[in-house]
Amino acid sequence: MQNALILAGGKSSRMGVDKTMLEFRGFASITHFLYDRLKVAFDDIKVATKQSKFNPSLPILLDGFDEFAPIFVIANLDKHYHNPVFIIAADTPLVEIKTICELSNLNSPLALASDGKHLHYLCGFYHPSVAIIARQMIQDGDLRLSNLAKKCGFKSLEFENSKQFFNINTKDEYEKANICSSISFL
Repeated sequence: MQNALILAGGKSSRMGVDKTMLEFRGFASITHFLYDRLKVAFDDIKVATKQSKFNPSLPILLDGFDEFAPIFVIANLDKHYHNPVFIIAADTPLVEIKTICELSNLNSPLALASDGKHLHYLCGFYHPSVAIIARQMIQDGDLRLSNLAKKCGFKSLEFENSKQFFNINTKDEYEKANICSSISFL
């Protein structure tokens, strides 16, 4: 069974409102849009968030942490999953399904997408075994996913279409992504 986890528990400080809840391209929210897109590739999709907040409701995995760093969710993967989990941020809703499928073929505890300039730490497959390393890093005060990737011996695939990794952080970025019908707007 293929599992996906959409991270929707961030602060949205640059947006000023919870961006995961904003209407998007005819869907109730950006998160609903991404959830619907992922249904073609995954049997089980959950949304990691701090509270049940979506209407209509979505399958939730409550993260239960006061902190807003994604490493806290990753540190608990082994409590919920036995197989690799595709992790994606809700504010990156335009990643192509074929990209996800290609990433799933990498044989690694951590398989990440790259656009040649950046590794996308919240667009990749995480094996639950990386949770042990993440917990140790948290104890050591290191919350950086870049360091987690290095410690896990990650593999990455480079994708030519960097526009699919467009991250919605501001109202202008939201409007740009919401209005345009394709990712060729960038």
